[in-house]
Amino acid sequence: MTKLIRVLFATAVLPGAALAVAGALENAWAHRLPDPVATHWSNGPNGATPLGVFTGVCFGLGVLAVLLLATTAVTALRRDRPLPRATIGVGVGFAALPAAVLLSVLVANLDAPDWHAARSGLVVVLLFMLGAVTLGVVAAFAGGLPAAPGRADAANRPSVGLRPGQRAFWASGAANPAMLWTLALVPVAIALVPAGLSWPVAGWLTLVGVLVAALTYRLSATVDAKGVTIRFGLLGLPWRHLRLDSIREATTRELSMFRDGGLGLRFNPVTGTTAYKVRGGPALELTLESGRKVLVSVDDPETGAGLVNDLLAQRITRID
Repeated sequence: MTKLIRVLFATAVLPGAALAVAGALENAWAHRLPDPVATHWSNGPNGATPLGVFTGVCFGLGVLAVLLLATTAVTALRRDRPLPRATIGVGVGFAALPAAVLLSVLVANLDAPDWHAARSGLVVVLLFMLGAVTLGVVAAFAGGLPAAPGRADAANRPSVGLRPGQRAFWASGAANPAMLWTLALVPVAIALVPAGLSWPVAGWLTLVGVLVAALTYRLSATVDAKGVTIRFGLLGLPWRHLRLDSIREATTRELSMFRDGGLGLRFNPVTGTTAYKVRGGPALELTLESGRKVLVSVDDPETGAGLVNDLLAQRITRID
């Protein structure tokens, strides 16, 4: 199966099939559905929409989502860009949502004498949403593609000049104490505003804010012959280890404070990039064999990137 067929199957055929099944069932059940149908529930049905209008809107949104997803995926493929599984899975899951919503409403209204008698749609909605998620997982494995295997010019990659047989270790980190002060003082400031938070509530929020900041305000990274290890916060959690054989190459990048997804642990489902950030500025950029990128905002990332590249060039996978 060629890459193009895989991508089209995942991004067009699978969500398109879900939409087609929803349309076929709507046509088969038309005589068993009230018109209008209940489309909103509180304690019971409290909102309705004409069947034709609701069906048309769901189909329109579904077709638009499938076309945008498939076009974007094929364009990325032709430009030799990676299509991470997470990106395909999230995209297909969203593209299947209109079909899931349509089916959940149809089932809730099926055989009801009028829309006021429609059954509660919560359980049905959850089941069909789970179906959309499952479809996304299937599509992720069917259409997710790594980047092309080519590497950047070795002359342009950072290096520390590690010689064969040498051992080396690099460790660096970064911290943002302002995150501690911000999360600690904001609740107090709100409590000072008239009709703001009560002092007990502000105290609890301050405590929670300090605990959250303590777990995320600092970041460390190490590089050795086993790979790259990333640790967050005072407790070193969350923790992630990237084996050397899972990394394609390393370089550096300048990150802005907020444009790259903000601070903390960030994942971009469109590009497949994971960012570990406590500040803007220089960061270590790791390109994985899967085509995804991992960004780590630490000091002196050039040395870390150079050591990773030298270890990759020597294919050191363990420490004797």
